[in-house]
Amino acid sequence: MSWLPAIRFKDIRYWLPLSRPATDLFAAMLLEASSSGMRRASSGSSEMPYGLIAQLRQDPALAIFTAANMGPEYSGQTVTWTQLASHWTSQLSSVFQCGDSFLGSPTHREQLLPLWQELHRIFLQMPPSQWLPCANQWLSLTGPKLAASMKRKWPKAIEDTDFNSSSPVNMVGGGAGYYAESHLPLSVLARQTNRYRAIHQQFDDALQQAKMASIKQFAYGLSHEINNPLANISARAQGLLRDESDQARKGSLQRIIDQSHRAHEMVADLMFYAHPPVPHRTDVNFGTVLNNIACQLRATTLERGIAVRVIEPVTPIRALADGAMLAEATRALVRNAIEAIGCNGRIELSVRLREASKTTRTICVTVRDSGPGLSEEAVRHAFDPYFSGREAGRGLGVGLCRVERIAKLHGGGASLKAGPAGCIAMFWFHE
Repeated sequence: MSWLPAIRFKDIRYWLPLSRPATDLFAAMLLEASSSGMRRASSGSSEMPYGLIAQLRQDPALAIFTAANMGPEYSGQTVTWTQLASHWTSQLSSVFQCGDSFLGSPTHREQLLPLWQELHRIFLQMPPSQWLPCANQWLSLTGPKLAASMKRKWPKAIEDTDFNSSSPVNMVGGGAGYYAESHLPLSVLARQTNRYRAIHQQFDDALQQAKMASIKQFAYGLSHEINNPLANISARAQGLLRDESDQARKGSLQRIIDQSHRAHEMVADLMFYAHPPVPHRTDVNFGTVLNNIACQLRATTLERGIAVRVIEPVTPIRALADGAMLAEATRALVRNAIEAIGCNGRIELSVRLREASKTTRTICVTVRDSGPGLSEEAVRHAFDPYFSGREAGRGLGVGLCRVERIAKLHGGGASLKAGPAGCIAMFWFHE
């Protein structure tokens, strides 16, 4: 393929050459985005590939094409190399997928080749800030002179100061090899890699649905088989505790009761994860929620020497949400922090409001603790059911994945950040 997609203005199409180095680079980017998407079940790699900015700086035709397609928000602005490269990382697949963009491409490529070579040589001797004002020299080879009304929709210049401007541009000549015909069809490659990502995403979705169905079935069976014995154990222990006078035995019986309740809560957590209820939204004051949780767990934190601080917002934050669910999610994060600290530490609770748009607000609840840090693997799997983070003193169970489930039921999510010491857990939702 020797052409970039057409630059359109009304019914006129302008054509710019696609160099062989750019073809090879874009092919590598498409394949990397595809493999990254399969690994992460995402739409592609968000990282800027190495060498992309360098290619733009030595390929004036590619830089002009990129600037011409940057969008109306860049009209009349000075763009940077990073912005040009970011355009390709986000739009690469869609740019080459549209077959219509290549319809009507010129057939006299051989006659244009020496003109491209000469323009390439001349432009590399110019400052990049002059490339866009002089773009007509390229476009007029395949179409009429660029209309002023179209040019006003473009950025006005390329800034040459945000990418190691002290290093010279590699002055690649405009020889025949630079615009050599490539047998690698980027349009086909773009469609195929996008198709593979879609298939992989469908597979991941189907697998997730099957896993959730299995967990749901397992949770129902576990609830029936485990809860009944747990209820009997707890009831018998409570009966014995009422008549017991020996303090040591009373302590042992109380531990049996506590552990029975803990096991019951674990089963309930699994049931909630597999088959959560629909949130019942009411008006919730988040400052009140955080203070209530701090009060509920005060006896435990005082006993362990853990200081709990609630940072209330200057202006009360209220939202329509399931207050019981969100309080439960916050309580789970605080309990996780208490288990991690053990004794003598600090926990900080806060809530903040972020305006995502005029109609959407994002509310974020954060719990910071001074406990041991988590490894990268522990952070990566923290929201998996029954993943053990015992190396950091954090318990085994579905508490954190229940937090994430509650956040997702409210249209949000949850995250965990950790360093060598301390941990920051948060969940957020949109209103």
